[in-house]
Amino acid sequence: MKRDTVSLRELEERKRLNVEQRREFVKSWAEYVRDHPDGEWSRQQNTVVDSQLPRTE
Repeated sequence: MKRDTVSLRELEERKRLNVEQRREFVKSWAEYVRDHPDGEWSRQQNTVVDSQLPRTE
């Protein structure tokens, strides 16, 4: 079995990019929430949350 090796430098770069992407997402979502009515974005959020819950039928 071949193992992929990743350098510490590469891991640090991946982490940095991940943190940067998360910050950009939070900023864009905050802007969206500010610019759209509560009912609009809360319905969208509800759809996402509901899709993650198991169905009990």
